[in-house]
Amino acid sequence: MEPTVPVSEAARLLKVTPRTIRNWVADGTLRATRISPRVMLVPVSEVHRLTGGLARPDLSSVIWDVDLSTLDEDRHADFIMRRVLEAGRPEQLKWLFRRYGEAAISDFVVRDRAMPARTSKAWGELLRRRRGRAA
Repeated sequence: MEPTVPVSEAARLLKVTPRTIRNWVADGTLRATRISPRVMLVPVSEVHRLTGGLARPDLSSVIWDVDLSTLDEDRHADFIMRRVLEAGRPEQLKWLFRRYGEAAISDFVVRDRAMPARTSKAWGELLRRRRGRAA
């Protein structure tokens, strides 16, 4: 089953109003599934299509203890990076590197003291090797 988000989350990710999302669904710009007269779900792939892949994937598997709607990707960048680097799925890691960039993630890995040492060491080594190949 394809992952979906409610209209409100799709609107937040696309930086438009929920009304705009409903209008896009009505005119065929955006595909969605109506599950009841008042509830519609938008496939994450549709949000990615409209954002060029920068839409945040579902992070609930790595951030289970915080309301995801309250996360600010800029203010909470360190928290998000730590959780995704520790246990993220491939699509979450791809998004992380597109969203923050390899340089910012590398800086974070060097300065973060809350990440487990094994995880920090592994990411540090991987990022060093990537830089060595790019040079």
